[in-house]
Amino acid sequence: MTPSIRHIPRNAAILSVLLLLIVFSPSVPEPLAGFLVELTFALLLLAGMYSVGPGRHRWAFWVLTALTLAARSVQLLAEPRALRILALVLTVVWIGYAISITVSHLFQRRDVSLNTIFGAIVAYLLVAVAFAILFELVLLEDPSAFSGIPQSVLGQGPKLGDTMIYFSLVCLTTMGLGDIIPVSSIARPLAVLEGVFGQLYLAVMIARLVGLHIVSEGRQDG
Repeated sequence: MTPSIRHIPRNAAILSVLLLLIVFSPSVPEPLAGFLVELTFALLLLAGMYSVGPGRHRWAFWVLTALTLAARSVQLLAEPRALRILALVLTVVWIGYAISITVSHLFQRRDVSLNTIFGAIVAYLLVAVAFAILFELVLLEDPSAFSGIPQSVLGQGPKLGDTMIYFSLVCLTTMGLGDIIPVSSIARPLAVLEGVFGQLYLAVMIARLVGLHIVSEGRQDG
């Protein structure tokens, strides 16, 4: 690995892919949307492998990544609904594992670096993507679970995924725009849980990073 690459924060790769998924993917026209979304998720999985780096979770995470990539690839070639559900469930499990590793690394740090800040942002955005997939799973079981979703979007993987990521970010940031409303007994508590988690995460993580920065500055002054 060259010196210039070593200086690039490991979490920069996965953060870049997350921003691509959240910001740019929804603007892609329909014929290319499905391909781009799957390509972006593949890049996300590979970037996650790089971000994890060496450690005791490495091989387990790599195996889970391979299984998730395989499931997402197979469901593109086959129609059974069960395969799509399996791919979505594996993706949620992968994201949950990635979040746990990232947050664990953040709480093991004793200083604040650019990679630490990127890691905190990555974990926050990964939570939004995970809840978006959970909302999509709820919709697969109950198409009337949400009010305000256009009928033209229901059943369309890429566009439905983009819509759910938008709604997930609205919940996570507690913006409460109200254009999409959870109405089912499963969708409502999920939306509330995400909103509560979003607020608690920001409070705890910001306090953690500020505390580390103060301690680090104190050591330098001493």
